[in-house]
Amino acid sequence: METLDGSRRLIREWETIGMEEDDSCCCCCEREAGLHRQNTLIQLLRQKESRLQRMARFLAVALLLLVLAALALLVTVVLKGRGHQSPDSQPMKQPDSHSSGVSVKQQQFMDFKNPSAMLTAPDGSNIDGEYLQWESKKGNAHCHGGFNYSGGNLVVPRNGIYRVFLQITYESKLGPKCDRDVRLTINVFRIADSYNDNVLILSSFDTVSCSMEHWRKTLYTAGSFSLEANSRLRVKSAHSEHIVNQEDLVFFGAELLPQ
Repeated sequence: METLDGSRRLIREWETIGMEEDDSCCCCCEREAGLHRQNTLIQLLRQKESRLQRMARFLAVALLLLVLAALALLVTVVLKGRGHQSPDSQPMKQPDSHSSGVSVKQQQFMDFKNPSAMLTAPDGSNIDGEYLQWESKKGNAHCHGGFNYSGGNLVVPRNGIYRVFLQITYESKLGPKCDRDVRLTINVFRIADSYNDNVLILSSFDTVSCSMEHWRKTLYTAGSFSLEANSRLRVKSAHSEHIVNQEDLVFFGAELLPQ
């Protein structure tokens, strides 16, 4: 009996030891599994961190390139703005037929396409004989497109419809008082090669009362006429001694109208 009880005790001890060994093996396995999961998680986190770092570097490079492109565009716009200054800010240059490629003959042809003339009050006497004399070169006076002026005659360059205009301003002069009213008259005459005779084409008149001590009167007339080439235009005026000597108040001219 004692031997059987001892055997039973030994068996129970072995079973207890086996159970303890089994429990210790299970604990070891669980620790190893936990370590493996931890290592796997750490690797995943490191991989994710590496991807984020690469993405951050890529974004930084892209942002830098974008800033450089914006700066380059701004510099280009500023340089273009300086290169294309407005005409008002650029110095005026006198036209040069050699530098512009336009010859004197070409310039004359361009002027001939738009004939126009304006004569103004002369510096000296405004009358020589029967017709008024004019200034053709100084100040606002000019003859373009083939017009010519000589001895009171404005010569038309070619056939066409012309607008002819005349303005004369008169004023009272110091001297003895008049004994009757002053009748102011202006007339424009045309002489053509086809008939050598004065033809009145424009006229205007006004009357100044003799009771007025100081006065100023302006007469103006204009009209459109068909004129032949080389036709001559000239002006007659009553009381030319009262004509003022100012180019903005006394002028005479013609211009070719568009066909």
